Amino acid sequence: MDNRLQRVEQTLRREIAAALLQGEVHDPRVAGHLAVISVTGVKVSPDLGSARVFVDLLGEGIDPKSVLKGLNAAASTLRAILGKRIRMKRTPSLRFERDPSIERGVAVEQVLAELAAERKQAEAAADEPPTAEPPADDEP
Repeated sequence: MDNRLQRVEQTLRREIAAALLQGEVHDPRVAGHLAVISVTGVKVSPDLGSARVFVDLLGEGIDPKSVLKGLNAAASTLRAILGKRIRMKRTPSLRFERDPSIERGVAVEQVLAELAAERKQAEAAADEPPTAEPPADDEP
């Protein structure tokens, strides 16, 4: 990926996050959850016409589908805000998606923790001295 595209993605990520934190989105599905929305990344198309904005919701008991619908409904408002803040020929259209990498990372961490626990149990079992069993008498 070229440096220009990376700079545009980072600038968009920073400015979208700032607009959300400053409360510039008034959709009720989003407005109540601004503190728990984290903009984790932006992927811009090569022609700069569209951008996928990846978000993660850091709180418990939040309906992610509702928040994403609210963010996508507010995309045109955010695009207008970005157009005023960033000097670009064309401000990309925005589409918000949930970032799956956070959930995948948590799942990998759980699997690694389970493997570590199993390994620890196996090592503990190998370190125990064998118990002496009395010889079996074949005679009645």
